[in-house]
Amino acid sequence: MNPTARHWHLPLGSTDGRGPQTGVAYVRHALARAPAPALPEGQRADDVLLVTCELLTNAYCHTPGPICLDLDLDHGVLTVAVTDASPRPPVVRPYRPQQPHGHGLHIVERLAVDWGVTPLPSGKTVWAVLPAP
Repeated sequence: MNPTARHWHLPLGSTDGRGPQTGVAYVRHALARAPAPALPEGQRADDVLLVTCELLTNAYCHTPGPICLDLDLDHGVLTVAVTDASPRPPVVRPYRPQQPHGHGLHIVERLAVDWGVTPLPSGKTVWAVLPAP
């Protein structure tokens, strides 16, 4: 077992009134409670919150519930993972700055070291890896 590893898990339902803002608040709380310098502060924390918001919003807008949010910190790497019940992978739309929507995965691509989709028997997990200090 890795003594530096940390894991946080939050199950979210699509109809229980706990939307993306609940997940973002949960991540903010986890960032604040982790022993320094375990999780990022300042701009890096903002990046984690933005990536979390984008992944959760996609899941809430495009998939049925339930949705689970997981944060894993291991050896200076933070993984944000959102699991939902839809087998359909997210679609990166063409970048169109004049459009008000459709930029979420472009933001994730810019802020994350890596991101991807892991198919599951009952849906998928969309994950993003971010550096922690």
